[in-house]
Order: sequence, then structure tokens, then C-alpha cells
Amino acid sequence: MRWLPVALLAAAMLGACATDPLTRDEAEYPDHLVIPPDLVGEPDPAAAEPPAAEPDADEELPVDVERTIPSRLTEVDGDPRLALGMGINQAWTGTGAALNRLDFTVLERQRDELYYLIRYEPRADEEIEQPGLFARWFGGAERIDTAPQRFRIQIAREDGQVVARVLDEDGEPAAQAVAERLLTLLDRQLY
Repeated sequence: MRWLPVALLAAAMLGACATDPLTRDEAEYPDHLVIPPDLVGEPDPAAAEPPAAEPDADEELPVDVERTIPSRLTEVDGDPRLALGMGINQAWTGTGAALNRLDFTVLERQRDELYYLIRYEPRADEEIEQPGLFARWFGGAERIDTAPQRFRIQIAREDGQVVARVLDEDGEPAAQAVAERLLTLLDRQLY
């Protein structure tokens, strides 16, 4: 007979659970707990506007997609330069900070001559297939040099503005593709 009260209590609890739950409209909430209908997901008829039509692929865009980020990269006689709109001291410290953010290995800093000597491998992003051992022994193929090279980021004042140039280790202008790549990276970090 001990189990009879327990069984009645369990039956009562199960019977209470079997009733239909209250809907949101049937329940009564205090005023500070009422949820506005726009947060519940019910659409507001005033806000139901048709979405804007997407532009056709053939339609001309108002902005050149390639050049949405303004670049300060210029070229003088085939030698790329980055026009820095700042003073020479600010350009020196800003370039050093940008090189640090880009994780370049700075081998040398010459404040008097306004240059940074960095180590950079221009083909680091490429997948280079090296000739195999037998191709080098019997075919005379040489291993492709993928060692990082040294480049000089030179800050100078030219024609009344401060510019940054990329030179090779000997002080000669670097290859145009390498110079453009390095100056573009700097341009994105400086501004």
C-alpha cells in the first residue's frame, strides 16, 4: 500500500503534463517581460519592401573593382615608388612599424642613410618544382635558387615629397615586379 500514494502522485503529474501548452497569446506576462513582435520574428507589414534588384553582370559598375583601395604607388622611368604623404621622420618610423607588422626580417636599419635592409623571397608564394637528383647528375639541370634575397627599402625626399623605393643589396633599382609587390604591401600597412 505504500506505493499507492506514489502512483497517484505520478499519475497526477503525468496528467498535468498531457494538457496542451499555452500559446504566446494565451499567456499573461508582466509589462516588463512582453517581447515586441518585431523581435519574435513576426513580419512587420510596413517593413515588407521588395529587395533591391541585383545589378546584371553585363551592367557597368560605378567603381573600378580592381582599384577600390587608393594606391600611392607611382612610377618614374620604370622605377616604382611609393609616395608617402608625411614627413621624413614619420615616414622612417612608419615604414619600420609596417615592416614589423608584415613580419619581414629586418637585417639592418640605417637611420642616417634612411634605409631598411630586409630579407625577402619574391617567389615564396609560388610552388617551384626542383629538378631531381638524377636530372641534376645526368641531365645537367641546376637547382633553382629559392634562398631569400636582400632588398633595401630606401626613404628619400624627391620633388618636394617623401617617397619609398626598393633597391637591391647593391643599391641598384630592384626588379619592377618585386618593387611593386613590396611597395604595395607597405602601402596597405602604412595607411
